[in-house]
Amino acid sequence: MRLSLRRRAIYTGLAGHFSDEEVWPLLALWENKYAEQPPFALNEFLAEVVLRTERKLERARLYRELVGALTGPPSQLLPDPEEQLAAWRQGRNEAVRQVATPDSAAQTTFLALNQALLEQLDGAQQAALRRFAAGNLSGMGVSAELSTRLRIWLEQGGSDGIANLGLEQLRKLLNLLYIGLCEFLGPVRADRVLSQAVNRVEQQGVEFSPRRLL
Repeated sequence: MRLSLRRRAIYTGLAGHFSDEEVWPLLALWENKYAEQPPFALNEFLAEVVLRTERKLERARLYRELVGALTGPPSQLLPDPEEQLAAWRQGRNEAVRQVATPDSAAQTTFLALNQALLEQLDGAQQAALRRFAAGNLSGMGVSAELSTRLRIWLEQGGSDGIANLGLEQLRKLLNLLYIGLCEFLGPVRADRVLSQAVNRVEQQGVEFSPRRLL
């Protein structure tokens, strides 16, 4: 199916649930990240829609509507919103950059959370936690290249190591750090350290809530 037809279908499905103010960044997100993905990525797109909008959506219903729009007759679709979307992109450069790097807000929060975790540990504990995570990256499900970058990041710090991680991968990495905390501190203290880190990051007023990474 041509991109223009798929864009019409996604726009038709979204337009029934979101205002114009909401629909353009979501449609831009789909076009930037999911338009060339296999059909099953539609579920991943909807999961990101729910996270971004913080709306209580009937996700199954929206999924069915989007699939229906994608597989139904073009005559039932709204006109191609390409020009409106382009106008929105031109007028909202800041927002466009945000959707062009869809997980950047989550990455920023993850880095703040990681820092808040480490600040509660002494030097030896920090080093042990970094080594534990670096040695247990096999469950992350990332490429060998990204795994190497992550290991270097864990060992040396910086921010480039997580630059390509999506939300689910960030959650896996945080869970890995939490397992390491339990290993070295015990589950009770690990829970306390994690809870305090979440509270500290929330107090910073970050755009992406750290609780979404848990």
